[in-house]
Amino acid sequence: MVHKFSTMSDDGRGQTPRQPRNLQGLLNFCTEITAREDTTQPTSIQHLDPERRRFLEEALNSLTVNVAKQLAESVKSLCCEAVTMGGEDVTEQEEAIAMIEEHADDMNYAIDLYKMGAFPVFVRCLDSPHSSLRVGAAGLIGDVCQNNLQCQQSMITLNVVPQLLHMVDGDEDINVRVKALYALSCLIRDFPDGEKEFMKAEGFSYLMRAMQSGVEKLVVKSAFLLSRLIQGNDSYKAELLSMGYVEQLFTILSNEETDNISREHCTAALLSLASSYPPALAECMRPELHLNHLLTTRLKEIKAKQELQEEEGYISELLKLMERPEADGEENSCR
Repeated sequence: MVHKFSTMSDDGRGQTPRQPRNLQGLLNFCTEITAREDTTQPTSIQHLDPERRRFLEEALNSLTVNVAKQLAESVKSLCCEAVTMGGEDVTEQEEAIAMIEEHADDMNYAIDLYKMGAFPVFVRCLDSPHSSLRVGAAGLIGDVCQNNLQCQQSMITLNVVPQLLHMVDGDEDINVRVKALYALSCLIRDFPDGEKEFMKAEGFSYLMRAMQSGVEKLVVKSAFLLSRLIQGNDSYKAELLSMGYVEQLFTILSNEETDNISREHCTAALLSLASSYPPALAECMRPELHLNHLLTTRLKEIKAKQELQEEEGYISELLKLMERPEADGEENSCR
């Protein structure tokens, strides 16, 4: 177990004490906190009573763990042949993944995992006949890559994008499909090389099918990724329009069974497309879609509902776009 130390108040100078990274830092931290409680004691670690220092060292040694060593042991466990063989007991490997998950979203530990050669091991687990390991490995890939350029660059060289796309599209386990889409999103977002691999593998076709799956989490994650990709690159928009993404988003929004979270993200994606690409706005204005009526009706339903404020804002912005005089001109020019 890793013990995290924090304080609820600042140090009297408007600064929060720096969190310790090693034993010496931990001793300094404890001494500083103790000094606040007992102003008769010196604040310097050098003046700490030897007996008390020895007690602290022994106590901290019993509490702290070598995380890097544990990570290395867990990665080694995932190299076991049982990972690739059906019918095997993989409890140990599942526990190894759980241990790594505790630290994988920390950028420093994520880079440590890269340095110890863990990334190819994670990718190997994606092919496991054990769905629990496929789910776990996809989750780890997402965790280490999220907002971590160095790990994104390293992971992309393993040609994992097509593999993740195929998992999103056709894995027999829904949880695996959802985690694979999470991993894909973390790997390619705000990372041009990742987006290139996504485009090369015809990623938008896979994303469209994920939206059509009817699986809530797949719809939400695919709409979120679509919205982020639209915001980051204008060159995608013509292709998205030709693929029928406006109509697909409309279809989801017009389905009464669509959940609120899916509606929020699909409306956000539609707004991103329509607000930045005039032909997409013109598509939204097509009379046969009746999008204006759909959005107006939905706006009345959710008005003043605190938990739906984000969606309300997206709808309001989209309706404003569709009501602009120039929007009518764009619609007519496309007829």
